[in-house]
Amino acid sequence: MNKIKHIQAEIDMDTYDNLKHLSQLRKTPLKETIREAVVEYIKQHEDDLMEDSLFDLVGSFTTKEGDWSERDDWRE
Repeated sequence: MNKIKHIQAEIDMDTYDNLKHLSQLRKTPLKETIREAVVEYIKQHEDDLMEDSLFDLVGSFTTKEGDWSERDDWRE
């Protein structure tokens, strides 16, 4: 199950009006329109995220207990 994180942000009135109008046209709640916009933004910048040097470390070493990046119980 995905956990939900509530966030708060400030946007200018023009952006708010555009988002509100778009949600009314689509007959969806404003928060759903904003959520979809954020997901699309992340998809557009996914290559930038994957270039982060942190991703080079994932799976690059093993421990005596095994490869932690592949284990389901790594937080225990």
